[in-house]
This record gives sequence, structure tokens and C-alpha cells, in this order.
Amino acid sequence: MKLYYRKSTWSHLARGWMLRAEERVHNVSNTLKWLAREPSRYAVSYSGFVINGLRFHTKEFEKSRQDSGVSLEATTICISSTRDNTPATGKVAYYWVLKEVIVLSYHEFYIALVKCDWASIVNGIKLDNGFTLVNLHEGQSQFERDPFILASQAKQVFYSREDEKSSWYVVMKAPPKGFQDLEISDEMESGTSTPFDVSRLDYDDNEDEQYVRMDVDGMFFDE
Repeated sequence: MKLYYRKSTWSHLARGWMLRAEERVHNVSNTLKWLAREPSRYAVSYSGFVINGLRFHTKEFEKSRQDSGVSLEATTICISSTRDNTPATGKVAYYWVLKEVIVLSYHEFYIALVKCDWASIVNGIKLDNGFTLVNLHEGQSQFERDPFILASQAKQVFYSREDEKSSWYVVMKAPPKGFQDLEISDEMESGTSTPFDVSRLDYDDNEDEQYVRMDVDGMFFDE
């Protein structure tokens, strides 16, 4: 699973940095201390989540709702043109579809990650008559090693296909619905969703035990 691609290296470096920081600074936040350690050995996989009033489902489970579209706007340093090599700060929009939701336990709190198949920013996104178009069938390999973002970073979009033969889809943005709560939901076979609040996940300090949920397809990760 690519979720732990840099796990061992990051954990070793982060723990070393935190120990040195605690020697010099006495007011290091508990959140930062937990983040510098590894998350729990187990994680739970979900087919959807609700955040900022918007309900997301994975592409596999969305059925006819079309709520798997995800966008992310990031600030990056780029070159203005081939003639002007001066670095400039600009915003870049990324688009694709939701594949999986994974909740990590840091013992004192939980962090939800979403895994997406992202469209290529080189040849998978274009502007046409004021509309943003995304190619949903090519360019996925660009982000194979870095497919995750925080669930709190996800913005919802919808895709409308140009025609039945086209690989390009028109992007339509979804407005927020007014609340800031984060929930996790499992898609049931009947097509209904039961919201699940990540704050209700129980944690047991005895990590020699195994944890199994019978109502979802869970995922277990070894160290």
C-alpha cells in the first residue's frame, strides 16, 4: 500500500527532530509530538465521507449520484514562460475522482486521508470558452506515488461529459452547504449511507490486539 511509502524514513527523521526540539523548546504542542510519531499500526478504510456539508463517495460506490469528483487548489512556485525564467507564485488546480478514504489513529486524535486518481496537469486539463475541461481517462500515472490529500483539503466538483465518445469532461463546482463537521460514511448495498463520526472511533493502548469491523471492508497494515 502506497500509504506507507515513506513511513520508516519519515518516522525516524521526525522522532529525531522532535527529541532535539524538546531539548531546546519547552512549549512544543502535544499535537506536533503525536504527529512526529508513527500512527497506529491499524487503519480503517471507508467508501465515503462528509465534510463542509458535502457528501463524497468513491467512484466504485457513487452509483448515479456523481459525488466522487474532487478538486484541490494548491499554491506553487512556477515559471511564467519559456522566455521569463523568473520564479513566480501561482495557484494550480488539480482534478480527479475519489478512490478511497483512510482514517489514521494518532492515539490522541484521528486524521482522514483521501486517495484519488488525479488528472495530469500537463495534458489532462484545459480551458475552452471559459470552461475547465478534464480528461478522466489519461494521465493517472503522474501522481501514482503521491495520491493522498487530507480530507479537509478536498473540494467537490461534478463532471459532465462532452459527448459519449469524448474523454473530456466539463468541470462544475459544488458550493459548500454551511457546516464544518467531518464525518465518515460507509456505503451500504441498498444504496443508503450511514454517517460515521471519526471522533467515535475507540482506541485501546494494547496494540497487540487486532481490531475488526464486520460492517466494512477494513484494511490492516503491518509495520
